Amino acid sequence: MIGIFITFIGAILVLFLGISKQESSSKNLSASFLFLAAILSLVEALGFANFSSIATWAPKTMIDFSQGEMMFVSLLAAVTSAIIAIFPSSNHKGSDKLGLMMLSLTGAFMMIGANHLVMLFLGIEVLSIPLYVLAGSDKLNLNSNEAAIKYFLMGAFSTAIFLLGCAFIYGGTATLSLTEIEVRMSIVGHFAEFPSLVKAGVVLMSTGLLFKVSAFPFHFWAPDVYQGSPNKITTFMAVVVKIAGFVAFSNFLQAFSALSGWNNQWIILLSVLTIIFGNVVALSQKSVKRTLAYSSIAHAGYLLLFLITPMQGNMWVLFAYSVAYALSTVVLFYFNDKYSTNGEFGFSMFTGLFHSNKSAAILMTIALFSIAGIPITVGFTAKYYLFTSAFDVSPIAVCIALIGSAISIVYYFKGFKNIYEVDINMNQLHASKIHWIVYMMVAVSIVLGMCPYLFERCF
Repeated sequence: MIGIFITFIGAILVLFLGISKQESSSKNLSASFLFLAAILSLVEALGFANFSSIATWAPKTMIDFSQGEMMFVSLLAAVTSAIIAIFPSSNHKGSDKLGLMMLSLTGAFMMIGANHLVMLFLGIEVLSIPLYVLAGSDKLNLNSNEAAIKYFLMGAFSTAIFLLGCAFIYGGTATLSLTEIEVRMSIVGHFAEFPSLVKAGVVLMSTGLLFKVSAFPFHFWAPDVYQGSPNKITTFMAVVVKIAGFVAFSNFLQAFSALSGWNNQWIILLSVLTIIFGNVVALSQKSVKRTLAYSSIAHAGYLLLFLITPMQGNMWVLFAYSVAYALSTVVLFYFNDKYSTNGEFGFSMFTGLFHSNKSAAILMTIALFSIAGIPITVGFTAKYYLFTSAFDVSPIAVCIALIGSAISIVYYFKGFKNIYEVDINMNQLHASKIHWIVYMMVAVSIVLGMCPYLFERCF
């Protein structure tokens, strides 16, 4: 709960204190609030402090954070703080973008800790509504306007489906509490068949969540929205929305663990289709942002494999993959933003990077290694844990995921090829300074890749 309160209070202060100032003047303040939320959430998760008095302000029947969920709160707060710090600020007056990002993050925290379907719905809306505005915040860019309207329409559509599923589940279980649903479903499973109304509700609510995490076939908004949104917002969307969505998804399906055998059938099918589609379509993309968008879809397919495993006691596997995905994605979007200022949006913007800025080339290479799952990086460790945990349930799906990972190396290799290519017309922007936080994020990727036991010890 401490993360929610600090982030929300910080958002209000940033909005009002920066109302007539440049966004850059509030940048450090918002990043500091989020960093504080990350540290305090981590300290509480590890048991070094207790902020239970704040938790009493909200009933545990509605929202409650376990140790593992506080780790996810800490991760998302830290990542958002880094995104705000390393991406350039807008030249416009007002800190509305920073405040809206923090409010959206508050919604992500509500989703993570939701113990009630009403709270889950509120979390999704608090997360999504600021993002509808942020996606179209570059008002003079037609692509940004298109991204906003597409994201809004798809968001409204998925919300309607989600609410219909809630109604079905309430009709079949007579409760909206996830804890109560889990108890009642386990009892029903011992004495009778599960009601069709409940199964329909699970599918409809899952459809709403699958929209949020951009899994096939509910992915179609992602490439255009990622392409049109400002780079900072795209990075926030790609990391925070996806991670919060999968944590909420896993908590939701945990309440229906009695239906796990039935759920796993359609989850495995969607996982395989998402992995194949995301990786195959990414091969033909020329834009870096669209390539990363389809890569994000493929990663949603990998993460769907986590949902078929016994989730109780295994949340550290999801956390490990979330850390790996967040670190590499933020670094890659950072370099995309840094070198696309000359109007070039393809991989050719990185041509000759190694020969003009070796530090940037090495950092980007490690990030590409991590997101592709190459050994000694945290990306390899995370994929290993994820695939081994899912292998006992569906070895065929894991084999397809391994093939998908191999395919992904092909389109990530476009980056390698251009980075180390020699070009006499190298862009002078390549020599610009790199933010120190990027160095830290890449270093963490290597350290966690070489010390994978740290993840399990934190849970």
